[in-house]
Amino acid sequence: MITSLKHTCAGMARPMELLAPAGGMEQLECAVHFGADAVYLAGKRFGMRRRASNFDDAGIASAVKFAHEHGVKVFVTANTLMKDGDVAALPDFFAMLQNAGVDAAIVSDMGALSICKRTAPKLELHLSTQASCMNAEAAKAYYDLGVSRVVVAREMSLSDIARMRESIPDDLEIEAFVHGAMCMAYSGRCLMSDYMVSPSRGANNGHCAQPCRWKYTVVEETRPGEPFSVIEEDGGSFIMSSTDMNMLSHVRELSEAGVDSIKIEGRAKGAYYVASAVNAYRHVLDGEPADAWQAELETTSHRPYSTGFYFGAPGQNQGVKEYARDYQMVARVVSCGKNAPSLAAGGQVDASSPATGEAAGNVSRPFPQAVVANQADAPGCNAAEIQSWPEAGIAARRQAIASDPYAEKKGCVSLSFIDELAASPAQAYRAVVMCRNRFFEGETLEVLSPGRGVFTIQPTRLVWHAADDASPDDVERRREGVLAGADPRVAGGTLCAVNVANRTMETYSFDCGEELHAGDILRVFRTDQCEGRTIE
Repeated sequence: MITSLKHTCAGMARPMELLAPAGGMEQLECAVHFGADAVYLAGKRFGMRRRASNFDDAGIASAVKFAHEHGVKVFVTANTLMKDGDVAALPDFFAMLQNAGVDAAIVSDMGALSICKRTAPKLELHLSTQASCMNAEAAKAYYDLGVSRVVVAREMSLSDIARMRESIPDDLEIEAFVHGAMCMAYSGRCLMSDYMVSPSRGANNGHCAQPCRWKYTVVEETRPGEPFSVIEEDGGSFIMSSTDMNMLSHVRELSEAGVDSIKIEGRAKGAYYVASAVNAYRHVLDGEPADAWQAELETTSHRPYSTGFYFGAPGQNQGVKEYARDYQMVARVVSCGKNAPSLAAGGQVDASSPATGEAAGNVSRPFPQAVVANQADAPGCNAAEIQSWPEAGIAARRQAIASDPYAEKKGCVSLSFIDELAASPAQAYRAVVMCRNRFFEGETLEVLSPGRGVFTIQPTRLVWHAADDASPDDVERRREGVLAGADPRVAGGTLCAVNVANRTMETYSFDCGEELHAGDILRVFRTDQCEGRTIE
């Protein structure tokens, strides 16, 4: 188990753990990469976010192994309201968590607490916010039962937490939510979903349908079909929709109040949300000004922000559009390495004519060589490993296109694309990425990388690493790209030079002017590219 914080907190009155959500393995990897000290996740049962990917038993063991290798703790939730049928399965569940090396179980039910203490004594016990612990006497009672940390109710003010800290044992830790979605029900214990959808969609067993965020109008019973807006707008009203929490500017005050762990909400959120939020809070905990990172928290989908109940009433979300945002994650970096020095300096074979001392049909591989040349730390892109072009070469292809007015209709790409590929200078680094959303050759992408401010790159010499079951010939026929040879990374794979990356979860590589690291996030700014209730 991990016994100390992965990071220190610059200038804080009390060192605070940064605790991040992990709804799946990719989110966990992002949390670790961007500086979380601990992650919380759920198994396939007993978690309050059943819509998340979550982890089976083997997945929990793998998650613990990965996190511990990087000095990060793992907490697993078992905080749903328990029925007798649930309780019967808890001994085996907690024993599995202990055997997997999990650092703590997060519980709310007294029976679950008792069973965990008895069947998995090596597991630390954290009291879930679902227990609504709001006073020191309750916290001490739970401490006497074996709880080492209290996740305080989200309805507590900062002064309430400070008073609790003064009256509880020093080794009883306080964990508090600082960022993410809030709920109009007390500590999340809500029955609206049970009543308005069905008991199978109950909030307290992890299946909340979020009816508090639906749009409502008023209908007078003698006038059916004549809805009235609750406010003077045609769009209706989100009369029970709470604001989202954002305490980035107040982490020092949380430390002074005696909080030991600050928690980001979001196990139903995607990898980009986790990366962005963790990155911002990590920078501020490490001593950077919050004002420099508040804008970062606007890049993820969210409702209007407030400071929750920490400084009074949080207010209500009266917006008619929820979760709109202007940024989209387009890729995660797999690897990155330096290009060959001569290529980084712009050296390349002239592809406009066969003036290389070779016959036109046997010209050296100028584009593949420049496109994919780099060192071994970006495997599969070394020029020496790339096979020759499947046809005559750039010069011969260009000559054939130029001499045949029907060449493009026969399936060849345009002269301008051939010229652009041949003339494009190499940049200093070659990155391999996993595509998540569309991006273009030459487009300005923003990069999230741990320990650095947000910076931009412009990918050039973009190559699709087509898998063995793909059809790169179709790309060439549609004039979307140029075949560039075999891909040594994948048996039967093919490299294809393209001008857009648009195949989700497939591999691409490109040149860039900044060094990237495995796990870095690439995103793009596109106004109103995501509207409505979509959560990322």
